[in-house]
Amino acid sequence: MAKHKLFQFLLTAAGVLTLLLPIPVRAEKPAAVAKWQRFEVILKSSVAYTNALQEAEVRVLFVSPLGETNRVYGFWDGGRTWRVRYQPNFPGRWTYYTMCSDTANRGLHEQSGEFLCTATKGESNFDVHGPVQVARDQQHLEYADRTPFLWLGDAAWLAGIKSTAADWEDYIQTRATQKFSAVQWRLSGVNPTEKPLAFSGRDRISVDPEFFRRLDAKVVAANRAGLLSAIAPLWEINDNTSAPLPEDQAILLLRYAVARWGAENVAWIVAFECDSTGAQATRWQNIGRAVFGHVSHAPVILLPGESVWALDAFRRERWVDILGVQTVSVTDENSLPWLLNGPIALERQKLPTRPIIGIAPPAEVVAAPNAGQVTSDFARHLMWWSLLQNTPAGVSYSAQDVAEWTQSSRATPAPWRQALALPGAGAIAPLAGCFGGKDFWRLEPFAQALNTQPGLQALHYPVAATRVGTHDIIMLYVPEERTVHVATQTLAARSKASWFDPRTGESRATTGASVNATTCRFTTPAKGDWLLVLNQSR
Repeated sequence: MAKHKLFQFLLTAAGVLTLLLPIPVRAEKPAAVAKWQRFEVILKSSVAYTNALQEAEVRVLFVSPLGETNRVYGFWDGGRTWRVRYQPNFPGRWTYYTMCSDTANRGLHEQSGEFLCTATKGESNFDVHGPVQVARDQQHLEYADRTPFLWLGDAAWLAGIKSTAADWEDYIQTRATQKFSAVQWRLSGVNPTEKPLAFSGRDRISVDPEFFRRLDAKVVAANRAGLLSAIAPLWEINDNTSAPLPEDQAILLLRYAVARWGAENVAWIVAFECDSTGAQATRWQNIGRAVFGHVSHAPVILLPGESVWALDAFRRERWVDILGVQTVSVTDENSLPWLLNGPIALERQKLPTRPIIGIAPPAEVVAAPNAGQVTSDFARHLMWWSLLQNTPAGVSYSAQDVAEWTQSSRATPAPWRQALALPGAGAIAPLAGCFGGKDFWRLEPFAQALNTQPGLQALHYPVAATRVGTHDIIMLYVPEERTVHVATQTLAARSKASWFDPRTGESRATTGASVNATTCRFTTPAKGDWLLVLNQSR
């Protein structure tokens, strides 16, 4: 601990000196990189470490043209090669200064340089709008230029580590076409002996740079397709195959991942489950502070599995940006009360507020579902219920064979490829189209819009009633064909009603609405689920 504090002091002191001392004049022209794109420094260590992850740590201070400072980690990339990656956010001349815990290492310690950040260029959403961040209201996400970002994630947990480069390209292009905005994946598989592995060992781990280099390209490819990579460096939910890494080793692994991909467009998923002792909560508080507390970092999502109560222990942790919710157990109408009225709904009422996203949903399957699996209709219903009732920042979808990256020599095409076209995934584009241009983060439950709630008689009938603003828009998601009884007093005199089809994204005008002093009745235009949109014009 004393060594760590000394390193922190030296890094801070170095930053102050960097601001005070004149920048040396260099004969060579400084490197140039566009705003919001990766700048990389390659360092050559003067020492050949036996286990670089354990024996040295590099941190780098970046100073913007305005004099603002940002700190990031450097990382070992095999042999004597170390790299530093950073994403500048302001045009002009930047400088940097390195600090190594091994101060005798002349190749890593006290290196300095500069580069020019130019205007933005490129075509992806990240090139145009910048990285994803938490908005000022602490309830939704946005790009750096304040353009809203709706999280529509694919829980493809093993896709990153199991796919070939060509298969990954096919996968991300398909998901981008289907209008997903994020891909969620893990660094570890279900079986700790299964290759490839991100790290080996337990009490003193080592990393395989070649493993990470393959993932470098996948992160970049996903970003180029407009998909945010949401990465879980460790997965400690329902993992009975091995004991968790010691706290200090978990810190080293997460720091390595953050150093490697922190200059890309990513988010970090901290996934764990707590027991009644609270030991895991304390452990992850310590890990989070050590990894994210002193450096610039992408948004961090806390996913405590089924131990939703653990969120209270992290409410004041400044490194936690987003609250992730696991809905994997919500597989039929019998479990809906937990979703609609349980701890997730209560989270919206607690302070300080944070964006809430359903990160781990139940998986849709190709064949007839078994216990714990869902049909395509229920997968679609669950996304709409979750988004409208509980998670205005976004929602995720999962197809089992994609999440597990199922492959078979007997099946053509491969099961994961067949699962890409499941109907549940087809519901993402209508979601994106429905909420595009709307202040979706202002959605709030509005039960008063209904004079009667069919869900009181049959659990598979609940209508999700919500509104955007007091006098803007009322939305009612109707999961099955029926007549909806809207309270007349909640409608403006000039309300304009329309039906939105969650399966196709098409809209059509309402016809034959029946109105009296207390109730306005709207009948769905055809079988299946529909969204009633009431634009309030006063």
